[in-house]
Amino acid sequence: MDWSIKKSVLSLGCGALLLTGSAMLFQQVRGAFVGEKEASLTNPAPLKFTLLQGQVSDLQGAFSVDSVDNFTVQRDGKDAFSLLLAHYKDSQGRENRVVLFPKSKQTESVLPSATGLRQSIWQEAANAISLNTPKDALILSWWDDGQRIHFLSGRDAWASKPAAQTFVSPVWQHLQDSLLIASDSEREHLSTMARWLTMDSGKALAEMRQMLGKSRPIYLLVTNDLLMRLGEMVDYGGAPLGFASKTFQAHDNLHGDIAQIKQWAVEEGDSNYLVQKEGLNYHVWATAKASEAEKNSLLVRLLPFVDSLKKLPEHVNLVYQSHWGGYLSIYKIDW
Repeated sequence: MDWSIKKSVLSLGCGALLLTGSAMLFQQVRGAFVGEKEASLTNPAPLKFTLLQGQVSDLQGAFSVDSVDNFTVQRDGKDAFSLLLAHYKDSQGRENRVVLFPKSKQTESVLPSATGLRQSIWQEAANAISLNTPKDALILSWWDDGQRIHFLSGRDAWASKPAAQTFVSPVWQHLQDSLLIASDSEREHLSTMARWLTMDSGKALAEMRQMLGKSRPIYLLVTNDLLMRLGEMVDYGGAPLGFASKTFQAHDNLHGDIAQIKQWAVEEGDSNYLVQKEGLNYHVWATAKASEAEKNSLLVRLLPFVDSLKKLPEHVNLVYQSHWGGYLSIYKIDW
């Protein structure tokens, strides 16, 4: 197949690229998407939700939108972030829901919002998918990413609906009545996906090959946000993965920042780390010393950890990566 999606060839010197990635809303949403107990530890202030009617004309996808719910989330009286929930029907007339990020509302002199950046990232990725993948492609991802894949590109997602295990987090609890719930078979896909992402990459790919075979083209999509969803994956039967993490203040001296992060990653972990930029801070994850479970997991092998960039798992080929710090990656599985 002629694959022309823009490739992002990352080398060992990619630290600067990762450190200049988009400003993600890690601190704002981390306590919102984890379980209630952990959320109370990270930020005890309750979330306040406001539901507004969104504009259908603001959304562009592979299907026509029937209506849009705009959920604005506040903490401590301040806006934290917003999410859109679009209602649409697919080509067979079946009801669907998709969680999307709203566009930035800004002047040219103001930087895009964190959700606006994500919306741009997803739109670019979806355009590449829809233009350069066969119509029978099947894309594996976590469930909310699967929703965006289907709506924005029209391609089939293996998992796109949440089950009960998702609704332990404050945000998903609030959206529960508006989302379509996974059937028993769809829930099994979630459990299987949670296992694959958190298990040894070689074993995960062997299971994928046995279960999915060669009947259609298979792709894998991951985003850095999956590091905030590890507790949810464990609830679905995934293996627990532990990482050292720390937030560093950004300075004008980029090389000094990189050196500081590398030193921390060596002292606290095994020097295999991933950096995500958030405003004037870097949030860093590192795999623990002598912890082969995390380092060899499919999730770590697919996310832009520095060691993961050296060599991908066998049968896995990077075909697209967003330029916003490698936030979103798409891989083709070739058996």
